[in-house]
Amino acid sequence: MNWAPRVKPIKIRQLYRYARLGIYDDTLLHDVGWELYARCTDIATVADVYREGRVPCPECSTKIARQIDPLFSTGEGGTHEHWFRCPHCTGRLLWRDCRQALRDTPRCFDCRSVLYKEVGLRCTCGETWSKEAYKQSVRTRVLLPCPHCLNLVRRPDTPVQTVRHRHSRPELRCPKCQEIAIHVHGNIECTVCGYKRRWRDYRKSLKKKDEKLECPNCEYTFRWQTWRKSTRSLRTGNPKPAREFAKKWLRCRTPQQRMIQIDTLLQTLHGRGPLAPLFIDSGEHNIRQMLDDLSS
Repeated sequence: MNWAPRVKPIKIRQLYRYARLGIYDDTLLHDVGWELYARCTDIATVADVYREGRVPCPECSTKIARQIDPLFSTGEGGTHEHWFRCPHCTGRLLWRDCRQALRDTPRCFDCRSVLYKEVGLRCTCGETWSKEAYKQSVRTRVLLPCPHCLNLVRRPDTPVQTVRHRHSRPELRCPKCQEIAIHVHGNIECTVCGYKRRWRDYRKSLKKKDEKLECPNCEYTFRWQTWRKSTRSLRTGNPKPAREFAKKWLRCRTPQQRMIQIDTLLQTLHGRGPLAPLFIDSGEHNIRQMLDDLSS
């Protein structure tokens, strides 16, 4: 994958030096802003892959579904039964997405307008809530607005949790001879060749399995581990600042608005130190020193 490079610190320092004098260099603003935008887009793309299990093709960017092994895909969002689609915009959702969107941006449940934050929460249609009552309502309602189209969607039924007994486990294959293996006494044992390995180590090896992925559109083939290694400098558990910058940057029309968005992102990175090296091309100590200087 041809990922966007990190931004050079000298460009950011020069941009702030001009801004302090009241000068907005359009060329420099575009360079820094669009480089940050490209980097944010890549970070959001990588985060979506680890959440949804769909890998973009390096040639044509078509999303390819990974063959996730059922032995270790039982986490939240990792199994298909937790996902559902909005009946209006067909967007793919988790119910927690609907709740989190209302926690980030409180909206009226009737007209879906953004609420004014005063002592409590107030809508232009006359509805009011205390903050505690609104949180409780978000937690207990079965109809919430879709984060994409704002139309009401119903909470999906909770999937039936089937109890798996020892004899109802999915069929295992021996890594050595591909014959049927069994899970017994904390080990995986092959019934044909006698292969034996600790169950814990076997599960870890499945997570690192090097899958071969083929694009259905352009027929390009590549390895999962190769793609995964190329994203080492883009992986984070908190892609929210990158998503917000990528969304707001496209709405900027004036140099002042562009400078405000760049400054907002850098101040967010300053408050969350481990995120900054994903965006800025320098050592962690130098980045921290630069952000301290800019904030002062």
